[in-house]
Amino acid sequence: MKIKYLGTAAAEGIPALFCECDNCKKARALGGRNVRTRSQALIDDKLLIDFPADTYMHYLQYNFPLQKIHSCLITHSHSDHLYEEDLEMRIDGFAHLTDKTPMVFYSDTDGYNRIKAVIDKYKMTAVEVRQIELNKPFKVEDYTVTAIRAAHGASSSPVVYIIEKDGKTLFYSNDTSEYPEESWAYLKTLNKPLDMISLDCTEAMGKCTYVGHLTFDRCVALREELKRVGVADDKTRFVLTHFSHNGVDVTYDKFSKIAGEKTFLTAYDGLEVEF
Repeated sequence: MKIKYLGTAAAEGIPALFCECDNCKKARALGGRNVRTRSQALIDDKLLIDFPADTYMHYLQYNFPLQKIHSCLITHSHSDHLYEEDLEMRIDGFAHLTDKTPMVFYSDTDGYNRIKAVIDKYKMTAVEVRQIELNKPFKVEDYTVTAIRAAHGASSSPVVYIIEKDGKTLFYSNDTSEYPEESWAYLKTLNKPLDMISLDCTEAMGKCTYVGHLTFDRCVALREELKRVGVADDKTRFVLTHFSHNGVDVTYDKFSKIAGEKTFLTAYDGLEVEF
C-alpha cells in the first residue's frame, strides 16, 4: 500500500491566508517543505481521502488522475476537508468524461447531507454519496474500510479510517485528539498491530489541551497507548501531519528534526510512504 500526502496543513494553510505571523513569514522565506496546503491524501493513486478547496491545486501540482478516481473517503464536513461546491465541476459540460462511472463519496451524516444537497440541486449522475456506518467494515473497491468516531467538532460528524488491502493496514487519524471510549473499544478488537498510523499533530510543540487536535507530546503519549492496547508495535510506522501556523516550532525544517528524535516521520506536501 502507498499513501501520498497531497496536503498536510490545517484549515488556514502554511503560510496562512491573510496572516503575518512569524511562522508564516518563515514558511514564505524558506519555501519547500515548509509550505503546506490543506490536508488531503491519495492511496495507491486511486482512493482519495478528503476533498478540500485545494484539490484542484493538488491535481495540477501532482498530476494524479483525478478524472479516473471513483472513490473518496470524507473524514468530516469542515471546509478544509470537504469543499462540496467544487463537485459541480463534475457536471457534464464542465467536465467532458470518457469514463462515466460516478465518483462515490463516503461520509458520516453532515458530510453526507452536504454532498447530497449538491447532487440534488444539479440532478447529478456523475457523483454519488453513501452514508457510512461506524465500527462496521465496508468495501470500497479493493479496500476494506472501517470508520470510527473521532474526537473533533461533533457537528461535522468526524471520523477516522482504518484502511486494509492485501494484508496491509493504514490508520488515517486526522483531525482528532485522543479517541472517545467507543473508538478505543473498537480498536482493542483488532488484536493486531497496524502497519502505519498517521496522526494529527496540529499544534506541533505547543501545549494546548483542547479537544479536536493534538500536540507532539500528546502524539508521543498516544503512540504508547496504541502500543499498550496492541494496535501498534515497534514495527508500526508513525507519521505526523495536519499542522497549523499557530503551532510552536511548526516549520518543517525545525519540527522534522524534533520528531525524528522520537522516530516519528514528519509529513510534507508530496510525501509518499510505501509499506
